[in-house]
Amino acid sequence: MRETSGVTARIAAAMTRAQSGNPAEAGLEINRLLVELGTEPSHERAAAEYVRAVAAHHAADAVEALDAVDGCIRVARAIDEPGWEANAIAIRIVTLIRTGEGGDSVADLVAAENALSRTRDLGLAGWAHTGLGYAYDLLRLYELCIPHFELAAEGDHVPLGLAEAPAINRLNLAESNLRWAHELERLGDTSYDAEIRVRRQAAHRWAGEAVDVIVAADLLGYWPIVGRMWLAASNDETDAGAAAVILKDCRDQLAKLGDLELAAIAGTYLARAHATAGRPDDAVEAALRAGSDLPPTSDPPVEALVRHTAVQISAEAGDAGAVTGLQYARAISRGWWAERLRGLYAVRSALANHELSIRHDAEWRAAREDPLTGVGNRRALDERMSVVHDAGRSVAVIAIDVDNLKVINDSYGHACGDEVLRRVGHLLREQSRAEDVVARAGGDEFVVVLDNPDERGARELVERIKAAADRVAAAGVEPWFAMLRLSIGQAASTDGTPTSELLAVADQRMYTDKRLRRGQ
Repeated sequence: MRETSGVTARIAAAMTRAQSGNPAEAGLEINRLLVELGTEPSHERAAAEYVRAVAAHHAADAVEALDAVDGCIRVARAIDEPGWEANAIAIRIVTLIRTGEGGDSVADLVAAENALSRTRDLGLAGWAHTGLGYAYDLLRLYELCIPHFELAAEGDHVPLGLAEAPAINRLNLAESNLRWAHELERLGDTSYDAEIRVRRQAAHRWAGEAVDVIVAADLLGYWPIVGRMWLAASNDETDAGAAAVILKDCRDQLAKLGDLELAAIAGTYLARAHATAGRPDDAVEAALRAGSDLPPTSDPPVEALVRHTAVQISAEAGDAGAVTGLQYARAISRGWWAERLRGLYAVRSALANHELSIRHDAEWRAAREDPLTGVGNRRALDERMSVVHDAGRSVAVIAIDVDNLKVINDSYGHACGDEVLRRVGHLLREQSRAEDVVARAGGDEFVVVLDNPDERGARELVERIKAAADRVAAAGVEPWFAMLRLSIGQAASTDGTPTSELLAVADQRMYTDKRLRRGQ
């Protein structure tokens, strides 16, 4: 995203504050920026609206977050940048999940994936991978979550130059792999033991990479605490004593910073480390503290981790009621797992159907598109003429021939002639209405079909095309563009010409125009 008078740097600073424990300050700053930017759609305004949504999300202000999402999507569509739309939709999914309002998550996921596939901005694509990974993580669709986080980490493209972004990508991977491992553990099925080890090892590897990135980038404050926390959490079984020391320190620092959800997570892993190290009393105390730290707005998977760990540790400490509760929790976990698998199937099916639809649309367009110029081909032209003939609506046809194309090909080569044809195709699309069909009928001849035009429509379009071609020729530095001339003929059903004869009549008039131009 381009820099404009320091605005981008201020948006980036607000984003950093929003993600490192100061969402209220970030929200105030971003609202001041939005007033300064005004209402004109721009990349800066899209970025500001997105950061407003992120800040509101971290502040648990769902109303503000959803309003910012709507604002970001409006700007994204106005500036034709689907990358911002993909990021905004991901925030909407996450917000609705966290508030329990639901919404059509599957439809939103498909829309976000579609927008992501259309962006060419690598930085926005990286952020969208992160946002979608987070959404899939909240839905417990780890098979879809992890690949998005890995793509974000693989690219490490950063729209606002955020130094912490590469660390966040790796921390997300550590957290999601651990979350997946714990959910498998809660099933109580030993057949998952190998997968659990793979997930824990992946979490430890990514946490280690995150710490390396944090040190290399000299990040201070919040990020070293988070990095140390996830590294210790993923190592709580191998070196439980050392992990406990680190996790207690991280929990206390996070609580002081006001990030109670992450403090509760650190406390939960602290409880697990104490239990592994053979200190049941400390484990119970840490688990109870984690439950009290947990905010009511926490993500459902986080709450499941904290609550289940507390019950498990109490059961291991000999609490008979907890043993019964753990058995009940295991039954619930298995039902929840089956529900997760159904959700995974539903989302994968929706994505596959959408991909099939896109592929079908692409194949349909390819069959009707001239590969050189990008306008319609003869098939597209014939289909449109057939439709207007059957519909009985008024129609006008404009035939355009590129003069001098043979001379250009012979003098400068066919590559230069192709450049001219592409420029003419672009020129015709630019001057025509969205509903008009522009087609290359063959060779150096193009046709524009105006469906149901007004009385002046065809004549005015001819004048615009001529003027545009004259401008290209006058500004042409290359001789093949300076030689651009167009011969044009038109015919309309409103003049009494039968629809079936419009192409032939327009073509005759185009050749008449060509002869007149040669005579001149």
